[in-house]
Amino acid sequence: MSKPLTSKSSTAKSLTLSEMAARWYLRMREHANNQRAAEHQAFEQWLADDPSHAAEYNSFAHAMRQLDSAESLSSLADAAEQQAFLANEARRKAKQQRLAQLMVVCFICIAGFFSHQQYQVWQAKPVMQLAAQNPVGQIVTKTLDDGTKVTLSARSDMEVTYYRHQRHVLLKEGEAIFEVTKDPDRPFVVETDTARVTVLGTRFAVNRLEQLVRVSVDHGHVKVEPRFEGDAMQAENQALISREITNGQVAEVYPNRAMVLVNRPASDAFAFLKGRLVFDRADTSEIAYTVSRYRQKPVQSQGKQVRNISADINIQDIDQFLRGLPNIAPVKLQDAPQYTLLNSLH
Repeated sequence: MSKPLTSKSSTAKSLTLSEMAARWYLRMREHANNQRAAEHQAFEQWLADDPSHAAEYNSFAHAMRQLDSAESLSSLADAAEQQAFLANEARRKAKQQRLAQLMVVCFICIAGFFSHQQYQVWQAKPVMQLAAQNPVGQIVTKTLDDGTKVTLSARSDMEVTYYRHQRHVLLKEGEAIFEVTKDPDRPFVVETDTARVTVLGTRFAVNRLEQLVRVSVDHGHVKVEPRFEGDAMQAENQALISREITNGQVAEVYPNRAMVLVNRPASDAFAFLKGRLVFDRADTSEIAYTVSRYRQKPVQSQGKQVRNISADINIQDIDQFLRGLPNIAPVKLQDAPQYTLLNSLH
């Protein structure tokens, strides 16, 4: 048997007014068809105890009747659906906005990448190319598009390629003198298989011999470095051992990429312009390789190298020099149908 709710009960004292109104509403609705006199009397007493009881009860009852209404429930459902739709729409728009921002970033990155690629292609496109091969015994001077003068010694081979950002010469064989027109925006680079020479404006010579590459500077400044191909470590080594040489200095780069500054006159490298060849403490390999540029029958060095041979000769007197060479060095000349052998007597 349930006990009636009264405002004086200990339970009622612990409840808020709204909670008490709710309990009375549920209790009276539950026993609407079978109300006991005592229950109804207690409810009436609770209402009479305080005017706020009746006001709170009526407010709660009105709210419950609204919820019981099909029309009200439909409105609430519509409102809930509308709220859910608006929330979903807000999420969708936020997602679209993030996607649009991401697409803009991607577009900028892709456009930048392709622009850089196109710029690289544009930079790498040659604006001038020239190939020059000099036969045995001939010396030729060429003036390039920018006014740079290149003098090729006999039996020399080079390729010249001008780009928008660089002027490049590949000296495949022989010897060349360069009088470079200054252009800070386009460095002038001469390469062989083992050496790279970079300059802005100067007069220098590059001599590609069998055993070394010799760079001689008449005036100005050039940077000489061994030429490495391959990985980044080799490129780093190249930067570490580069050397700047200036007026009257000579540097030699060897097949193992070792580089030394040598004590010899730079002017020797320019002697062929006046029809002379100068050898300063040369070995038989250098002599054979150099005189072969001016002789139809080449000279080949054989056996152990004889070193420290110095001579200053006219190009026209090469044969006379070779015949007299055994008088100043322990060597012997031997003629063959296709070449002349320079044999060491050691």
